Amino acid sequence: MFDVFYILTAFFKILCYSIIGIYLLKQWIRLEKKYASDLPFLMGIAVLFLIPGTIIDITVMTNSIGPCLLYNFRYSLDLIGSQLIFGAILSVWMSGKVKLRYSIVISTSILFTIIFLLMPTDILLLDITSAMITLPTLLSLIITFMFTYFTKRLTNVHGLLISIATLTVIAASIIRPFLKITAVSPIMPYGLSWITNLILISGWLIMYYGLISKPGYINA
Repeated sequence: MFDVFYILTAFFKILCYSIIGIYLLKQWIRLEKKYASDLPFLMGIAVLFLIPGTIIDITVMTNSIGPCLLYNFRYSLDLIGSQLIFGAILSVWMSGKVKLRYSIVISTSILFTIIFLLMPTDILLLDITSAMITLPTLLSLIITFMFTYFTKRLTNVHGLLISIATLTVIAASIIRPFLKITAVSPIMPYGLSWITNLILISGWLIMYYGLISKPGYINA
């Protein structure tokens, strides 16, 4: 039986990713000078990279395909997205070292892709490993935007809201493996994992609001 709760919330996730990714790319296009190493471009592409993985989730949930190597590839896409976000963070701290940033992002993306493609197709194991690998990137994202907020470095985004949104995403990533095996039933074969989607949607909505809002110190 289909996990209707999960499928519905997954479609809302795709909508959130699409809105945020397209918004960031539009912001990048409006820049007078555009570089592939710019933060809006890397963040926008990274968020859009999360869409194929969610689509694969839906096909598995609807029994269109069974767990297979494609699912390992699904997690590889998520990890590539997280490394693009890491590249965006590095653009704040290492703005003058473009080649080094590219080298770090490309090498780690290749490494994580190989690791996930070689791992057994165990959804719980893939979930836990993915959460562990993405955690440092998400924590560095929080530190970066908290720093820029309290030092008043950024005026075009609300760093505090983006940090809160990232913390929400971390919380969802941590509890996702456990919710998948909680309250499993014929109508919820993937347990309470749909609650994870709701938490992620909340986090990404906060993220979007943080991206379109100006910090309070602008008008102070």
